Amino acid sequence: MMATKTPIVKDVVLLGGGHSHIEVLRSFGMKPMPGVRVTLVTRDVHTPYSGMLPGYVSGFYTYDDVHVDLVRLAAFAKARVVHAEASGLDIKARRVLFPP
Repeated sequence: MMATKTPIVKDVVLLGGGHSHIEVLRSFGMKPMPGVRVTLVTRDVHTPYSGMLPGYVSGFYTYDDVHVDLVRLAAFAKARVVHAEASGLDIKARRVLFPP
């Protein structure tokens, strides 16, 4: 029996891979919401966890220890990734703008 595909009724676009958006992606990975499509727009595919930066500077942690792999996290959340820097928003058209 084939699974039925739920239609997309809501798009959630996350601009940047900061702490809040990391939590949103983690939450969607653990408990997906049918009909909601998540897209992460980020210029960086690895983002540092600021709480661990002092340990990194002192040599206690490695780069991989203190950085979150946003592509991997987005895959866990079944989210799309746009590896680019947004330059603005067109509110009327409901679009993210990118530099030429």
